Amino acid sequence: MRNENLWGQAVYVQFREEIDPFKDYQYFRPLNKAYNGNNTFWSLPSPEPDLSDDFWEAVRFLINNEAVKAAACGLAKAVSHWEPEGKNLVFAAILRAGVPIADWLCQLIPGAAAVSLSLFAGLGPDRVALESLRQNYPERKIIFVDGWTGRGGVSRELAKSGAGPLAVLIDPWGWADFSGTQEDIFCPSACFTGAATLGFSRTFYVDDQSLFAAFRFPRKYCREELVRTWHKNCPEPERFSEAAGFTRPAYFFKETSLRLHSNEVCRALINAAPEMIYFLHDAAYVREHYPLLLLLADRRNVKIIYNVRELERYRTRAACSLQET
Repeated sequence: MRNENLWGQAVYVQFREEIDPFKDYQYFRPLNKAYNGNNTFWSLPSPEPDLSDDFWEAVRFLINNEAVKAAACGLAKAVSHWEPEGKNLVFAAILRAGVPIADWLCQLIPGAAAVSLSLFAGLGPDRVALESLRQNYPERKIIFVDGWTGRGGVSRELAKSGAGPLAVLIDPWGWADFSGTQEDIFCPSACFTGAATLGFSRTFYVDDQSLFAAFRFPRKYCREELVRTWHKNCPEPERFSEAAGFTRPAYFFKETSLRLHSNEVCRALINAAPEMIYFLHDAAYVREHYPLLLLLADRRNVKIIYNVRELERYRTRAACSLQET
């Protein structure tokens, strides 16, 4: 375990040797390797995209987003209603998407602490990390934090292991215990990569007795200004008192092979192999609300189809199909 990262959170991970994410390809699984229920899938990390300075500047510029800030305030209010005293809370930020959200929650709820750990489909949360967390914070209530939910996979994994509750920024299908919004809004932190904002690879499974592992990356690839910009753009703590009250929505689920919701589409463009991207709205709307997805799709030469009204049935504004081996 390393006791600090760019976010100031303790990281419950066993760190391996330093490798170059843009040269040492043999350490990563292929982009078109899709999870099929076999847990050996998690024994290799996903590869890292080498994104341009212009792309990262576009991400940094879009971090100051009122819809995202409003969702963060709503999430903080929901959590505070459950436990008003920040000193009684520790956020277990799920690597990677939960890390930036836990950063804001700690600013919005003074006294709360945050650490980072892993969770994978089929494996659940890193049990060794979770036991260490409980030992290190015996008096605090643990809340798992993620960026968003897609089809409720993280929620189901936590339920199977008897852990939780789960707090997410964006929850279109209503699977989280606490959320900031049920709208399919795009959060710029969905673009954050391990090389740019963490300094280490996606974690990977070793065995049931060990912390999940990660390869360290050279510090030169870190975009520290990106992390500072996110941290500085947290809404004022006083603002979340004005946020709308939280009402947990009814669960929703509809079977589909598509990757759903805009933030999940973003992750697919970063560490998977999208075949086609579908948007509910027209091109003008997408250019306004999802410019980063368009930049990533152009980089990967992924075809886009607009005005796919069928997406309304899935409560999503964006989806993609995946190439699979």
